[in-house]
Amino acid sequence: MTKDSCSLIMPDQKILLQNRQDPYLFSREKIARTLLEYTLLDSYRNFNARGVPYPFVSPSKLRPGTPTNAKEFELQNSALVILVNGTIPEKMRKNFRFREGNRLYKENLLEVAPDLAEMNQYKWSMRHTNHEKFSSLLKMLLPLDYALLVQRIEDDESWPFEMTHFHVKVERLLDNAIRGLAVYLNYIEHSLYERGEEYVDVLEKKFFEYFNFYHNASGRRCAAALAAQLLAWKKIPATVFISSQQTRRLTFLTTSDSSEEIQIEQYLLLKVDAELMEQLTTASKNWPVDILKDFLFYGPDGTTVAILRARFEHTEASRPTPADQPVRTLNPREKWIRLKDEVLVPVHHGQTARIGCSLVYRRPVLEIETKPLGEVKSEL
Repeated sequence: MTKDSCSLIMPDQKILLQNRQDPYLFSREKIARTLLEYTLLDSYRNFNARGVPYPFVSPSKLRPGTPTNAKEFELQNSALVILVNGTIPEKMRKNFRFREGNRLYKENLLEVAPDLAEMNQYKWSMRHTNHEKFSSLLKMLLPLDYALLVQRIEDDESWPFEMTHFHVKVERLLDNAIRGLAVYLNYIEHSLYERGEEYVDVLEKKFFEYFNFYHNASGRRCAAALAAQLLAWKKIPATVFISSQQTRRLTFLTTSDSSEEIQIEQYLLLKVDAELMEQLTTASKNWPVDILKDFLFYGPDGTTVAILRARFEHTEASRPTPADQPVRTLNPREKWIRLKDEVLVPVHHGQTARIGCSLVYRRPVLEIETKPLGEVKSEL
């Protein structure tokens, strides 16, 4: 990491305006900000309130194939939200299990979770993503098991996106998902076991690597991968948001209507060390942003904290081959995903700039206590 490795990235104002006017992109951004708050910042507050040091994730853990801590942290907030730019097709209802019984009616919520906090404040209008209380509703329902579903509703109402269902199950055999991906990428011809059980074991590890999950992924992460794969193959624009108590990171899996590719980005709380703080301070002298206010905050113990976003792209090994090519042999050592870019994102919603940095593959540094640089304007 060099002295000039931090750079300010300003957004295109025209694109920002277009995104705010697009109901799907507006809804995506609102859900994203709410989940960043809930899964990262609120989790940090949970640990602080209990007097427990927050278990920061090293940026190096974002490297593809890096093992994940098997421990689950109860104070870490988890989430699984599926946002669809459209509605789930009837033929896919066998994979996305939702019916009238888990539609977002108050009586359904009371039946599943009679002790749900703030239930007395629930109103039907809050389900629309442009409602001022939508984020509050989302946070209220996130502790429930399984997924929350947000869809485009084709009716006469003025806003087309709403949270339609809770307690949504994603159901599909993992073997079928692995086989489908292996056929799609031309690593098998027909049967999952046509090259033996050991080959299948490697394919399973690579399946989770495809989403930048470690091969022991289960629960919400597995459900998110299955959901994203199904949506991508039907070319349904959607975003699957997933955070687990194990990984302590927030993942976005984004599909589109133009290809079967899945875009992957992951967020985590970063413990800012002295080296990075020095580089940020030096680089930001002439920036039109206040890094202490917009990008950094101090915990109760004086730890400097930021939010790191890493985006990934698939390698040639995890892209389909031409139709006339023979079935290829899987190389376990060949990576299926690689880092595309990494930035620090603002702590506050009002700031739209990003700070480019290089942290995932930087050389190890000693833990040095970061000294406060003046009065901090942003606190949790």
